[in-house]
Amino acid sequence: MKLTLFDALVVKAFLLVPMSLGATEVSAVLERYCTDCHDAATKKGGLSLEGVKKYQDAPPTVWSAIREKIQLREMPPKKKLQPATDEKQSLVTWIEQSLLAAGEHIESKLDLPNYGNYVDHDALFRAKAHPAPATLVRVWRHRPEAYERSSAGAGIQPFSMAPGHQFNDFSRLYAVDESSAEIILRNAQQLVETQTRAKLENGKMIGEPGGAGAGGSKTPGPFLPLLHPEKAATSAEIKIAIDWQFHQCLLRSPTEEEFSRVTGLLERVSEKYGKLNGVRAALTVPLLMPEAVYRLELGAGKLDEFGRRRLAPREIRMALHYTLLNTQPGETLGKKADLDTREGVGAFVGQLLEGDPKPRVLRFFDEYFDYEKASGVFKEPPDKLPFDANSLVRDTRKLIQSIVTEDKDVLRTLLTTTRTYATDGNNYQRGGPRIYGLPYDWKPRDGELVELPPDQRAGILTQPAWLIAHSGNFDNDPVRRGKWIRERLLGGTIPDLPISVDAVVPEDKAKTLRERFEVIRKSDYCWRCHQHMNPLGMPFEAYDHFGRFRTKELKRPVETSGAITGTGDAGIDSTVSDAVDMIRRLAQQDRTQEVFVRYAFRYFLGRNEITRDARTLQEANAVYKNSGGSMKALIASLLSSDSFLYRAPEL
Repeated sequence: MKLTLFDALVVKAFLLVPMSLGATEVSAVLERYCTDCHDAATKKGGLSLEGVKKYQDAPPTVWSAIREKIQLREMPPKKKLQPATDEKQSLVTWIEQSLLAAGEHIESKLDLPNYGNYVDHDALFRAKAHPAPATLVRVWRHRPEAYERSSAGAGIQPFSMAPGHQFNDFSRLYAVDESSAEIILRNAQQLVETQTRAKLENGKMIGEPGGAGAGGSKTPGPFLPLLHPEKAATSAEIKIAIDWQFHQCLLRSPTEEEFSRVTGLLERVSEKYGKLNGVRAALTVPLLMPEAVYRLELGAGKLDEFGRRRLAPREIRMALHYTLLNTQPGETLGKKADLDTREGVGAFVGQLLEGDPKPRVLRFFDEYFDYEKASGVFKEPPDKLPFDANSLVRDTRKLIQSIVTEDKDVLRTLLTTTRTYATDGNNYQRGGPRIYGLPYDWKPRDGELVELPPDQRAGILTQPAWLIAHSGNFDNDPVRRGKWIRERLLGGTIPDLPISVDAVVPEDKAKTLRERFEVIRKSDYCWRCHQHMNPLGMPFEAYDHFGRFRTKELKRPVETSGAITGTGDAGIDSTVSDAVDMIRRLAQQDRTQEVFVRYAFRYFLGRNEITRDARTLQEANAVYKNSGGSMKALIASLLSSDSFLYRAPEL
C-alpha cells in the first residue's frame, strides 16, 4: 500500500475508535456520576448538566471539557463515586464521535508525552494483561537528524522539534505543513540539479567532477544516458536510472504503477520543457514521496484474531534503524536477520546496540533527566567566581555515558552514584572544583572519576547541572524539582497551572525560601496541587541554586526535611531528612523502576502507553530486573514486543 503525502495525513487524522454508547446510556452515566455536583442547584464550576440527555443539549466546548476532565482523571473528584474504566472509555468515545460528527476538531492531551502518567499505573503492572498489545497504524514524521542523514536531507532543514515536551520525538506531535513541504521540494530540486550536471565530450557524457558517482563525479553513472543531448535513452537505461534513484532515496525498487507514473511524467515534461527538465522532474519523484519524510508503519502481514497486522520485515528493519540509529538501514539492509520471530528481532536489536552507547540511547537519558537546560538558565556568577554551566552539563553527560556503557543496574546507579567528572576542574576560571565542593588544591587526571562525599551527593539529581536546570535565575525552585520527582520517579500527575493563578513567591530577603513558600501551604486552593511537589522539592535546599552543597542559608542552619507522600503505597510514603536520603529510598523501590520502564516505552515507541500495553511493560520490567539492570536488555525487550511489531486500525 503506497500513500501520497496527503493520504498519509488523512490516515493519521482518522484512526478512530467506534462509538459504543447510545444517548440513553450517556444520560445515565452523567446522572450517576456528574449531576450531584453539576445540577441546576449546585452548578459547581458554573456548569449544570441537569437535563443533558443528548449531544445537542450542551455546546461543543462543554463536551470537550467533560472529555478532557475524564481522561485526565480530574473528574469525578477522588472522594466521589467513580465510574468503571469501561464506562469512562465508552463515554469518552461517544463524546469524540459526537464531536466529529458535528464537524468539531478534537485534540487529546493523552497523545502528548507530558500526559502519559494519566494511565493508571496499577492497571499496567498489577492487573491481568491484554493478550495482544499493538500500536495504531501510523505515519511518523522523521526527526530532523534522520532527515538530514537521508538522501533527501541535502539543503535547508525543513523540520523542527516542539519545545516543552518531556520527549521531543513523539509520533502524534508532527506533520508536514505547507512551509516544510516547500523546503522539501526545494531541497529535492537542488539535489537532482546537482545529480544531473553533465557535458558531452568526444561523444560521451561526463559528469561534473567532485563527487562519488561515476569517475569521481557528482553525477551518478546511471543518469548519464538520460542526459545525452543527441541520443535517446533506451527503456532499459531509463528503468536502471529510476530504479537507482528509488533505491538511493527509499531503499526499494518502484512498483509497476510508480514506474509507469514516473516515466509518464518524464515524457510529458520532456516534450513540453525539454529533456533535461523531464529527467529532473522524474528523478525528483522519490524524494517527494511520503517515505522520504515519514515512517510508514502500516503492517503488511495477515490480519490476526485480534485485528492486528504484523509489520513486514522491511518495515521492522526500517523502524529499528530510525528508532536507534537516526538513519535508514543503508548497507545493513542486506544483513541476515530473523525478523519473523520475536527472538530474531530481539537479537537484531542486540546487534544494532553493540559497542558504545548509541546517540539515540544517550538522548533518552538527556531528555529523561532534562539537565541540559542548565546551559540556558542565566545566572550571575556566584561570589564573583566565574563558572561555566556548559562544562557542568558536559560533566553530567559524560557521567551518564560511563554508567550506560557499563550497563549494570543503570537506573539505580544513575540515581545513587557518588562519583562525578569535573573536566574543567583544573581551570579555576571556570570554578569547577568549588561548584562540586572539591578542595582548592585538587587537580584532576584525564578521564578520572572523582568521589564526592556520600552524605552530600547521590546521582544525577544532585549534579550541579540538574540542580541548575531545575532552578530559577536567582533562586532554587522546589516546585520544579518536586514535579520532576513526582512525575518521573513516582509516575504521578500534576494538573496544569490554572491561567488565573499568578505563580510568584513573595520576595523577602529576611526569610529563607522555605519560609517564603509558607504562603502556598496556607492556601487550600494552592496546596491542593503543591502538596504533591513541595515536600519532594524542599530537601534540595541542601544546595544553592548553583548546585553547591550548603549547611546554612541566611546564616541559619538550612532546613532539608521533606516527605514522599500520595503514592498509595505505605512502603514508599515516608518522611525524609534530605535529598540524598530521599533519592536513595526511591532508588530501591520497584515502582521507581516500573515508572522508568514506562518512560523508556514512550521514548522508544514514540507514544504513550495504554492499558493494552500492560503485557509489554510487565515483560520489559522483568527483563530489566533479571538482566541486572541492563539498558540494552530493556530496549531489546521493548523493540521486540507486540506493541512495537503489530499495528491495528483501532484499539
